[in-house]
Amino acid sequence: MMSNKGQGIYGSSTASDTPYGSDYSPPQSPSLSEPLSAHFLSLQTTDSSIRKSAIEHILSILTNPENEKLVKNYLNTIIVLATESPFDDITEAFSSFIKTIQDKYHIPKQRTTYYINDEQLPKLNTQDELTSKLFQDVFIQNGRVNHLTRILGWHPQYLERFLSAYNTIMKDPGPLPITWRNYIGILAAARYNCSYIVSLQEHEFLQNNGDPRWLQGIEFIPAKLKNLLKVIELMAHQPWLLPKLDIEYLVKGSDAWSIAELVQAMVLITTFLSLSGLVFCCGIAPEVGLSDSNGLGGSFSINDSDAEIEDTSASENTANLMELLKNRKSSATNDEDDDSEEHDRQQDFHNAGIESSSSNSTTSSSSLSSSTLLSSSSGEQGSTEKKSTTATVGTQTETHDFSRYKGNYNLSHTDFDVSSREYSIFSVQEYSWKEHGYELVSRYFPDAAPLLEEEFSFVYTMTYYEFNNNPDIDTLPFRRAVWYYVQRVKGMCHDDYNYQEVNMFLSISLKNFVKKAACFPDTIKRDDFSKLGYHLKPDEKAHLSLLAVCSHKQASLLYGLYTVMEYQNRR
Repeated sequence: MMSNKGQGIYGSSTASDTPYGSDYSPPQSPSLSEPLSAHFLSLQTTDSSIRKSAIEHILSILTNPENEKLVKNYLNTIIVLATESPFDDITEAFSSFIKTIQDKYHIPKQRTTYYINDEQLPKLNTQDELTSKLFQDVFIQNGRVNHLTRILGWHPQYLERFLSAYNTIMKDPGPLPITWRNYIGILAAARYNCSYIVSLQEHEFLQNNGDPRWLQGIEFIPAKLKNLLKVIELMAHQPWLLPKLDIEYLVKGSDAWSIAELVQAMVLITTFLSLSGLVFCCGIAPEVGLSDSNGLGGSFSINDSDAEIEDTSASENTANLMELLKNRKSSATNDEDDDSEEHDRQQDFHNAGIESSSSNSTTSSSSLSSSTLLSSSSGEQGSTEKKSTTATVGTQTETHDFSRYKGNYNLSHTDFDVSSREYSIFSVQEYSWKEHGYELVSRYFPDAAPLLEEEFSFVYTMTYYEFNNNPDIDTLPFRRAVWYYVQRVKGMCHDDYNYQEVNMFLSISLKNFVKKAACFPDTIKRDDFSKLGYHLKPDEKAHLSLLAVCSHKQASLLYGLYTVMEYQNRR
C-alpha cells in the first residue's frame, strides 16, 4: 500500500550518526558512504533471508572492539531496532546486542506513551493480519514503527485510512513542494507547542533537502510562506475569525498563493493541528534520536506514571450512561422524538458549551454525577493566554523554543461567544463538508478529497459495539455527542442535532478533556486522561481522542474552505 510513497510517514529514519545524549541538533542520517548504512537499510524488507544476512553482517562489525566508534554513532539506530521493529528476528538480535553494551552506554527505558503501560499497547509482532501488515509497511518505509502509529494500531481500519490520506497529502504530486509541506507541518504543530510533531517534521524537512536555515526561524523563510502565518494562527486558536480575514493579500502580488496551493496548505494545517492534539491526548513519548530532549530523560518517573489514578465518579457515571445507551431507541426514532418536543434550540446550543454541573442537570436517569467537575476546569484555561513554551507531558516537563516558528503572532484560544457581534454562529446546514467543502477540495486537490471524506466518515461511524467490555452496546449517541461538542466549541451549529444530548451523554471531565484536545492540547495531563468520568479501556480513550481531534480537523478545515469560497464569490 505504501511502498511507492517515498521516505517516511512522519519523517523518521533509523540511521542517525548523532550519539545518544549529545546536544540537540535536527537529526541527520548517515550517508550511504558510512560502512553500515546500506546494511541497516537492508533490514527494511519482508524477506527474512535478506534480514538474516544483514543482521549477521551488522553484528559482526559492531562486536569488533576496533569499531567502538560505530557503536556510538549508530546507538540510536540500534535502540530503535530493538524496540520499534515488527520483525522478531530484528528485535531479538538487537535486544541481545544491547545487553552486551548496557554497562558501557546509557540505554534508557523506552516508553511509547507516558499514560499507558506498553504491555497494554498493540504488540509490534501482533497476530492481527491487518495491523501486522500496516506495521510492517511502516517499518519497511521508515525503519521504525513510530509511537503514533503504534497507538493507532488499536484501530487498524482507521490507521489504514489515515496512512493513505497522510501519504497522499504529504508525498504525492500536488501544488506545494514537499519541503513546504513539511515546514507547514512544523508551523502548525508549533502553535500547540508539540515537540513530537515538530521534531519529526524537522527531520523529514532535512531529508527532503530543505534549507537548514529555515529551521532557525521564520525570519529565514520566503515572504510567501510568512504570509501564511496569520491563517495558521487563526485556524489553530480562533478559526471563527477566518471568514473576517480578507485573503486577497495572500492571492495577489509577487508572493501570491494560488487557490490550489492555499487549499492544500489548509488541509496540511488542519492535519497537523489534529495530529498534535492526538499526541497530547495519548501522552505520546518522544522518538529516540528525533527530539531536543534526546528521546527520554527529564524528570519523568516510570513508577509515578504507572501508578493507578482513581476516578471516584466513574462507576456511577458508567452505570448511568450504560442505562441511557441500552434504553436508547434507534437514531431515526430519536430524531423524530426530538422534533416533536418543545426545545429552545438556541439555549440548548448555548448550554452544550458550558462546563459546569448545572449544565449537566437533566432529568433523573439522564443525569450524570456532578462529582465529575474537576477543580481545574478547562473553562479556566479557555480565557487565559498561554505565553509559556513549556510543554508538560505526564510528570515530565520539557522546555522548547517554539517562538522561532510563531514570531509576533501571539493569538491564543478564547471561548466562542454565541452572543458576539463581531462574528456569528457557523451554520453547517449552509456550508457543510459533504455538500460544499468536499467539492472545493476535489476541484483543487482531487486525490485528497475522497481520502479525507473516508477518514472523516470512518472515524465518526467506527464502533465495536461495546463499552468497557460490555457487549452489544450501540455507542452512537455517545460518540456523536463528542463530535458535535467539539464543533460546538468551535462555533459550529448543526440544526438537525439535539444539543441536549451533549450534556446528557458527556461527563464534565470528559468535556474538559475533549475541549483541551481541540483548543489547547498542550495543557492535557495524565490526570485528564485517567479521569474521564467513565470506566474506559485505553483503546477506548484513544478512540475518543480520535473523535475529538478529527472533529476539530473538519471544523477548522470548513472555516478555511468557506473563507476561500467567500473570496471567490466576491471576485
